[in-house]
Amino acid sequence: MSLPRSRHGSISHEGRLIEYQIVHRAAVTRRIHLEINERGGLLVVAPRRMSVRDINKALQKRSQRVTRFLAEARAHKRDLPALNYRNGERHLFLGESYPLNITERSGKRGMVRLDGDGFKVVAPGQGPENVRNLLIRWYRRQAQQQFESRLASFAGLAPWTDGELPAMRLRLMKRTWGSCSSKGIITLNPHLVKAPAECINYVIAHEICHLREHNHGRAFYVLQEQLFPDWREFKDHLKQKGHIYLHA
Repeated sequence: MSLPRSRHGSISHEGRLIEYQIVHRAAVTRRIHLEINERGGLLVVAPRRMSVRDINKALQKRSQRVTRFLAEARAHKRDLPALNYRNGERHLFLGESYPLNITERSGKRGMVRLDGDGFKVVAPGQGPENVRNLLIRWYRRQAQQQFESRLASFAGLAPWTDGELPAMRLRLMKRTWGSCSSKGIITLNPHLVKAPAECINYVIAHEICHLREHNHGRAFYVLQEQLFPDWREFKDHLKQKGHIYLHA
């Protein structure tokens, strides 16, 4: 499989040169997305139809916003702990941090269990990758359970669902917590299960409102206010801490 083709460019803001790398991804077809790479450099994910000149023009026009994005993204990156999947390392579930207690047993089936002392992990082989894969699967199972029960609760409070439980699927995403398709399928990010329970409630209530209103107009916010009045607090929490929950 060939790697995404990349190009480079630069813009300036208040006398400071900002260099960037352009990449194209099949999923990005409409707008430019900004990211940072492992070294903290600016990565511009752009639709294939956009020329280098148009990309540069758009970035230069929004140079202040680009500068602000870089500062915030680099600060967030510094917040992130290195994950080595070793004994004692702490991982999140429903907003709480728990240590890993790993036992390696060759030939045994892998298992993860959470109790008051932390994550009990039985790994079938040596190495952090085995532990990481076990945790990813455990988080996905917990997300399925947590999201299904909360989806049922909020759907029951929303008259526009007519008592029907919306279809739900899980999908790991880099920056999005949830979405609602035109067919009424709600997609949720399993990483959300690491956040406090009220943040999960906010995202699910938000997507249920999209079953009725597929935009963010006034009518949508009227519904959201009715279904989850404290939404602003937990939207702000995810904005400030979301990068930590997305880190895996």
